Amino acid sequence: MPQIQHDALQWAVRTAMTTLLVGLAVYDWRHHRVPNWVVRPILVTGAASLLARLGLGQLGPAALAIAASTWAACLVLWWLRAFGGGDMKLVMALIALAPDLRLVYLLLAAVLGGLLLNLALGEGPSGLRRLAALLATASHGALPTRAEITAAYEARGRPISFAFCLAGIVYVWLVWAGL
Repeated sequence: MPQIQHDALQWAVRTAMTTLLVGLAVYDWRHHRVPNWVVRPILVTGAASLLARLGLGQLGPAALAIAASTWAACLVLWWLRAFGGGDMKLVMALIALAPDLRLVYLLLAAVLGGLLLNLALGEGPSGLRRLAALLATASHGALPTRAEITAAYEARGRPISFAFCLAGIVYVWLVWAGL
């Protein structure tokens, strides 16, 4: 494929991904949920793409390990009710499309920033104090139970996919090496 066509295709895909992620971020911020009818097709497409690229030898075992470990972590976080199912499906879809540790790091940084922003805006200093107390307790090995995590999620469920979307946009424009 000539370079100009390849560059135009990359720009078009990046623009489409950005538009989709901005739309998801806005929807999540307004409605505190990520619609399955949007995320499921992305997840299925990402999984199919991942398997096809593995089969064609375009990706190696490291990419599969990144995707599998991230998917496992997402399933555990969803099972614990630390995050909603749509949030975790979005992360799984992004990782399937780009099984890259740099994206994992961007997603982790974004979720930490998003959680701190939610705490600061939603609960102010008391939320930040509660987080500090939780971290201090956890540093001594006392982790909250699944029931405690579920209760906290249901009481305070705040949007977080906007942060995952931001990480995806940063990755698409600053890191992504190709289609």
